[in-house]
Amino acid sequence: MPMIRALAAGLGFSLMGVFALLLRAPSTPELLPDLIFYGVLVLHTYFSVRYFSHLIPQDSWQVVTDIALVAIYFALALALGDGFRFLFLALCLFGVATLEYAPSLGRAHLRALMRRKIKYEIGGMALAAYSIILAAVANQAIGAWFFAVVYAAVTFNILFNERMYSLEFLSRPE
Repeated sequence: MPMIRALAAGLGFSLMGVFALLLRAPSTPELLPDLIFYGVLVLHTYFSVRYFSHLIPQDSWQVVTDIALVAIYFALALALGDGFRFLFLALCLFGVATLEYAPSLGRAHLRALMRRKIKYEIGGMALAAYSIILAAVANQAIGAWFFAVVYAAVTFNILFNERMYSLEFLSRPE
């Protein structure tokens, strides 16, 4: 079941991104970095859903946060190339993701893993907030490029260096 959920999320978000790109996205200097961020986000989401969907119980809180995350993903796709709106929605996405994992801190066997995951989500919020400020102070394209490049670098480090979504990571101490 985790693999099916991960494939459905990855495929659904990818199709929404392609739809938005082809039918809605304005041709702005922010479009390419937004696409890079969105593509890396979908890749990260695939691994995250595959890894965490069997660890976190599907209670009503989980359903509510999952619905909110899906809505934000779709809104994010529809905001491709839309400077501040895109960055603000990314900030919201990381905020809701933080709330999604917070209840699992109470599960002793998952506490260290959830602390790390929440730390990454809060880091995503900080990155999005800083990118919004950078976009306001410098310009939107600089904020978008900073956001996309830093997020991609951190994500590839998490996926391939830290190997967060492996069994080995589950047993690491904080």
